[in-house]
Order: sequence, then C-alpha cells, then structure tokens
Amino acid sequence: MKMLHFYMIKRFFSTFFFALLAMSVLFIIVDLFEHLENFLDRDLGVLKILEYYLYFIPDILKLVIPIATLLAVLFSVGMFASNNEITAMKSGAMSLYSIMLPFIIASLALSVVQLYFSSEIVPKSNKIKNKLGEQYFGRSARTVYLSNLYIRDNPFKVVNFREYDANKNKGYFLQIQIYSAIDSPRLSESLTADNFYWDPQSNSWKLIGIRKRIFLQNNIKEQLTDSMNYKFSFDQKELTELAKPLDEMTFREQSNFLQFQQKGGKDIKKELTNFYGLIAFPFANFIVILFGVPFASIKQKGGIAIQISAALIISFVYIVFTKLGQIIGYSMNFPPLLSAWLANGLFFLGGIFVLYKTPK
Repeated sequence: MKMLHFYMIKRFFSTFFFALLAMSVLFIIVDLFEHLENFLDRDLGVLKILEYYLYFIPDILKLVIPIATLLAVLFSVGMFASNNEITAMKSGAMSLYSIMLPFIIASLALSVVQLYFSSEIVPKSNKIKNKLGEQYFGRSARTVYLSNLYIRDNPFKVVNFREYDANKNKGYFLQIQIYSAIDSPRLSESLTADNFYWDPQSNSWKLIGIRKRIFLQNNIKEQLTDSMNYKFSFDQKELTELAKPLDEMTFREQSNFLQFQQKGGKDIKKELTNFYGLIAFPFANFIVILFGVPFASIKQKGGIAIQISAALIISFVYIVFTKLGQIIGYSMNFPPLLSAWLANGLFFLGGIFVLYKTPK
C-alpha cells in the first residue's frame, strides 16, 4: 500500500471513532432519560448507573458500528473532495478503485472484528447487564427455560416436553415416542411423565407420574408408575446451555440450539432467519463503502448537511430492506439464509451500480 493509503485510513478511523463515540453517548443519553424516573425511584447512585451502562455499551456498539462506518467514509472522502484532494489524486493517475482500496480493507477488517465482537463479547456483557437490571432496577428475574422443545434422541426415539426451568432444574409434561422403523415408522411405545428433573446421584433423569403405553399388534398395553430413572443422549448441563436467553448465547451456542431443535422436527424458520441476520449485519460495514466512496468523491454543495442526510437515508433504507427480508423469511417459503442476506445483497448490487455510474 502507498503512504497515501495509510493517510486515508488514518483519516477514516479518526472520524470513525469520533462518530462511534458520539452515537454511543447519544444512545445512552436517550436511554437514560427514558429510564430516569425508574432510577430516581430506586434511589440509585451514580456509580451503579454507570456500572449498568458500562455493560450496555457493547450491545450499543454492535448496532451503531455500520452507521459509524458510513459516516466516517462520507465525512473523510467528502473532506478530501472539498479540499480538492480527490482531484489531485486522480491527476496523479489514481483511479477511484485505487482510492477505494484502503476503505475496503478497513471495512472488511471492521466486519470481521464486529462479527467476533457480536458473537463473543456482547453475550457476556448482556448476561451481566441483565443481572444488574434485576438487582438494581427491580426487574423480574429472567426465567431460564425451554418450552415445547422436540428432540430426536436417536433415530427411533423422539422426546418433547412442555417446559424445562433451568433455574429450578425441573421440567413439566415430558413425552417419549419410540418408533419401530425409520423408513416406514410405526409407533411402538409411548411414555409420558408429569414432571422430570436431573438426578446427580444416578447421573440420569428422574421421571415422576409416568404413564407408559405399548402398542401391540391387536391391543394397547398400559402401565402406570410413580417414578423411574431414565437416560437420554443429553444431560442437565446440555439442556441448561440450551435454556439460556438468546442474547446471552454466542453464535456457536445459538447454532447448536437451532440444530438441536431442528433435529426434533420443530419449524425454526423464524429463528434461523434471525440467526443468519446476526451474521449478515456486520458485513454492512463493507457494503456501505460501495455507496459511500463514490457518492462522497464528487464535490457536493451543502457540505456536512448533505453527508449526514445521505447517511440517514441510506441507514433508513437498509433497515427497511432488513425488515422486509425478515418478513419474507418468516411468512414465505423462502430460504432463511437468503432472507437474512436480502438487504446486503440488494445494497451490494446497488453499490456496484453507483460505482459503475461514478466517474473514475
């Protein structure tokens, strides 16, 4: 890379961090005023409020990083254009593609960093933030439970239960269905239990209030049992991990959770669309560069006002297409992966078109 490229990256990141700080502060101020009455009613000190917002910041950053990237590229390239530096670069045989190169590299780096940040850092901070919310602001404790979960325990056995409360280590209404074959399945045995919990002494699940039905050739044999120990392919630790709130799960944990549900035959189209959307969002950092550099490289009348207006319009349209993709993924027979990437795909094509139409 040329020295000029390093200069451009330096200007970009100085603007990026300023925009990131400004938007984060604005976000916190708005949220603070929204909950100010609650803070005063609880008579919380400044330190406790600061502690809460300290762990709120990662979640804020996850949302505003692409907007900060857009503002940074519009302002930095716009400043180059206003000072006739873009004209000087082109006079020195630099094409628009060469001018874009450092911004593309920076945006790809930001996309990778945000992807890791959203997966690994944000869930940990959310866990602490949620606990502080319960402790300081009187919010009811978040019930860590699974509901209506279907699990394919093995090729012949399907397990489902109405609810499992990880805080109490107790579940309600469990049903086990055992089939005779995979290709042409016939229900051979069914077992229901009113309650169940993990028994560490036997390293198995304790079932309470059991009704067992065996489907024979010509009749059904029924057995009632007060309690029994039963072993599944999953233990208490695995079930508790799956019971965590989604905003406290890493991407890997969310993926495992969705695979767990999918194996049981549950329709997870909505959950998959949201999950793929979380992965797609960080790459907006790269896509806004395709819009930002060509637009800002042309000297505009209006200066900063034009840059801010452009950033707001692009951000709004991106959000609209993101929501549209979610609606399509939720309600139509459309692959969740494509639905989640709809906004990125359309904006990528739009960015290529803008780049093509911009004088090089």
